[in-house]
Parts: sequence; C-alpha cells; structure tokens
Amino acid sequence: MKYRKRGAATAALLAVMLLLAGCTSDGAGRVRDSSSLTLGTVVDIASYDPAELRFDGEFPQLWSPVYDTLLLRRSDSSLAPNLATAWSYDARKTTLSLTLRDGVKFSDGTVFDAAAVAANIKHFRAGTGHDHYLSNSIAEVTAVDTRRVDIRLSRPDPTLLNSLSGSLGAMASPSALGRASLATEPVGTGPYLLDRSRTVRGDRYVFTRNPDYWNARAWPYDKIEMRVLSDVSARLNALTTGQIDGTRLNVDVMDYAERSGVTIHPNRVDWVGLAILDRKGRVAPALADVRVRQAINMVFDRQGMLDALDLGQGAVSEQIVGSRSPAYDPALDNSYRYDVGRARKLMAEAGWSKGFRIPMMDYSRYRMYQPFVEQALASINIGVDWHSLPDETAVDAQFSGEYPILILGQQAPTSAWDGLGIAYDNALNVFKSSDPAFSRLMESARTTSGQQQVAAFRKANAWLVENAWFAPWYHRDLIYATAPRTTVEPEPGVAGPPLRSYAPAR
Repeated sequence: MKYRKRGAATAALLAVMLLLAGCTSDGAGRVRDSSSLTLGTVVDIASYDPAELRFDGEFPQLWSPVYDTLLLRRSDSSLAPNLATAWSYDARKTTLSLTLRDGVKFSDGTVFDAAAVAANIKHFRAGTGHDHYLSNSIAEVTAVDTRRVDIRLSRPDPTLLNSLSGSLGAMASPSALGRASLATEPVGTGPYLLDRSRTVRGDRYVFTRNPDYWNARAWPYDKIEMRVLSDVSARLNALTTGQIDGTRLNVDVMDYAERSGVTIHPNRVDWVGLAILDRKGRVAPALADVRVRQAINMVFDRQGMLDALDLGQGAVSEQIVGSRSPAYDPALDNSYRYDVGRARKLMAEAGWSKGFRIPMMDYSRYRMYQPFVEQALASINIGVDWHSLPDETAVDAQFSGEYPILILGQQAPTSAWDGLGIAYDNALNVFKSSDPAFSRLMESARTTSGQQQVAAFRKANAWLVENAWFAPWYHRDLIYATAPRTTVEPEPGVAGPPLRSYAPAR
C-alpha cells in the first residue's frame, strides 16, 4: 500500500512538472512536447500549386497549414469569415461580392488584396487539377478595388461558397503563381510555413509557425507534422506508442486501440460500393443497358458485407447522398434487394446472359472488398481482370477512363449538390456521362430554393438510383482516433478533421 501511495504521488508530481514545462504524458509514461501536433495520414499531396489541390478526404490537412481560404467552414458545416470578411449575392445569384480582410501578407511579403484573389481564381480556372470542376460556373473575376472582388457566374452555383472554404479559395502569392517551384514551395498567408529542410516528400511534411500570421491565437501549436502512413498497422503502432497524436484507423483494430488508451471518434463519412462509370458502354458495351447496371445492384448482400467487412459500423444504403442530405429518401434504400435470380433474368433480358469481362483496379485501399466484388459479379457471369497498381499511381488511375467500374469509398456530404454532383459535373464523372432528364433536375435544383429545390434534389437522387449509375452497398463509419494528449472535433461527413479543430488536452 505504501508503494502504491508513493507511486500516485510521483505521478501527480510528474503531471505538475509536465504542465509547468508545457508538456504532457501520452498515458504510457512517454513525454511529448504539447506545443507540437503530429498526425498520420493515408494520403499524400501531389503539388502545392493551388490549382492542383484537393478538397476531399484528408488532403486539406496537408495544405491548410500554409494556405488560408477565403471562407472558413465550421465543424457544423456553416461558413464563417476568414480572408473574406463579408459576402453577398445579387438578386439573380450570378454575382458574388467579397469584402477582403485588410493587413494580411503572403509569406513572401506580398500584400493580400483583391488583385491577388482575382489572380488566384483565374489561375485555378486555367488549371487541370482534380478540383478544377469547382470553378466551372465562374465566368469572370474582377478586382473592384483593393478590398472588394466580384465573381460573376455563368449560372447560379449552390456549391460556390463552400468551394471558397476549400481548394478554390486557397490563396497563394500572385508572384508565385505559374512558377514550377510552387509545387514544392508553397507561398501562402497560412498560419504555418513548410519547413523544407525537415520535409521528405511522400514521407513527412513539417510546418512551423508563420510569425506574421494575422490570427495566431486560433492555432495552439508551434509545429505541425504530417506523416504519410498508408498501412493501418503502421498507423496503429505509431498512435499507441506515442509517435503520433491522431490518425485514421480501421474498424477491426478499434477495440484494441481503445484498450490502449486512445480516444475513438466514429464519423459516418462516406458511402462504399461501386461507381459504374461507363454508362454509355465505351469500354464495356453491356453497361450501356440499364438492366445490366440494375442487375449488378441486386447481387450484393449489403448487410452481410457491412457485418463482415466493417463489423456493422454503418448503415445499409443504396444512395450516394448521406442521410442528413435534403436529397436523401429512406424509401430508395429498398430499390435493389439481394436477389441473384432476378439479376440473372435482367441479364438475359438485356442479351448478356453469358456475361462479359471488365478490367478493375487492384490496389491496397479497397483490396478487402475485392473478393466480395469478384464473387458477386461472377454470379451473373461478369468476370474481373484485376490490374495491380501501386498506391502512388492508383488515385490518378481512377480518372484515366480505363476502368468502367470502380470500387469506391466516397464522401457523402450533407450538401445535396455536392453529393449528387459526382454524377454531374464532378471529376469523378470520368466518361462525361449525361442524360437530359437528370440534367433538367439538377439545373432545376441550381436555380430554385427552399422546398422546390429539395423536391428537385430528391427527384434527381431517385433518377440516379433507378438508372443505377452507382451500386452503393452501405454508408460506413470512418474511425478517427487521438492520443490522450490531444482533443479534436471531427466535422460530420469529413474524413480528415480540420486542423483548426485540434488542441492539447487539458
């Protein structure tokens, strides 16, 4: 008993010493400097050129330290001022006026002003990056004076404000735009600077405080480090041994992680299933027939897959929009019951009873789903030729047009337009599929508001389900975990918590 009392006193003394020294214990006796944040990520950044940035998944964690955005998206998905302090639309919602923050400079000393915003948006529009589609509606950008910018649109764009809180709104110094060096040497107005001496591309990215940042109090850390860890075992080991403060985990290691003392943050972020991209049959002619696409939807035991692969952490769904989206309709989740017999009849009616073969990507992120996909498709005589791809090339290969069907884990946002947009004017519409009926519904949603807009979104969603452009299996919970020394407030529907939401635990 005396030994235990002395141990408790020692622990209490150590806690006080850590507090006074600005350090914390990670719960396993290891001591870390609480002024730094180290995270593991499953993605890597291809370029720091703003026109090449990505707004989805964990990508913003790799570029938000160096690039401020015009608007700020809060954890409840609402928007707040950032580099732009105010914004308003005209009556037709085709001109957006932004009032800009005064007294901000880029890390190279260039003044942030309306001309800089205009230059950045024009640069983004001229690019060919993954997120280029976010600027599709922008017709002209005008610097009215030093602190006001007008963005004129060719048509109303329900996603524009949200896009200005992401890659479209990331601001780089005008003097750096167009330089090849911008790919590895970001020049922004962000709270941190990339420490190139300690950064190793593809392995780790180290950011140190920008001494001239206009809102330093919003960022509690002096240093942020992002480590690229594609293997879940490596991420779990790094988290439980105190090497990192937060990372994404798989559901099968969730219980072990909790027993190790980390905090689990389940977040229903994305749908997982098949994106049937080749809807006109350019690579696989059979996919042009809606009956074939519907048959594919019927051969998956969705609940069985959810239980086996994601341990029940999610909800079966046949929709690509999240349950919090205005477009979501619970009735649509009964459109395609598991029925191999009915699927075979549809294949016969379409003239494809003998089946066909398709190429599909084989890479680590979705390998766990591949045996289920192969078995399900084989039940209707669709054979799969797996193309093995390394992780570093697989992401880009999704957009090559070589693969008519992809296994996909795709964000299911609360915004109806963002959710349905991957079938419309998103980069994921690889084969540029279009249909007059679907387009009319999406354009109706673009130009209306209130219940009329909700009705259009729901009809567009129903059209996608009926025409089987996708074969979702379920909406899964992504598991984010943090060490005891770190707190975070995940954003619903977003895979990587915004860096602004991290803080040292009290």
